[in-house]
Amino acid sequence: MNLFHRLQQRNEENRPLRAGLIGAGKFGSMFLAQLLRLPGVHLVGIAEINRQAARLNFVYVGWSQQRFAGAAGPDRHESH
Repeated sequence: MNLFHRLQQRNEENRPLRAGLIGAGKFGSMFLAQLLRLPGVHLVGIAEINRQAARLNFVYVGWSQQRFAGAAGPDRHESH
């Protein structure tokens, strides 16, 4: 059984692999684009200094605002 089939199985069992991402730049955006088509993986968080660039990259790779904003909104951990 290959990795994709194992991820499909985890998705069907409602046991997604949970992942965090450091950086939403060029390489992070490639990962984000793949996640849209990859079952069984749940992105739980992202660490990125440039929040505006991260938001633009989410949109650029096809994520809807609703999908990446989270339940409390995109600015819930804003520090001043």
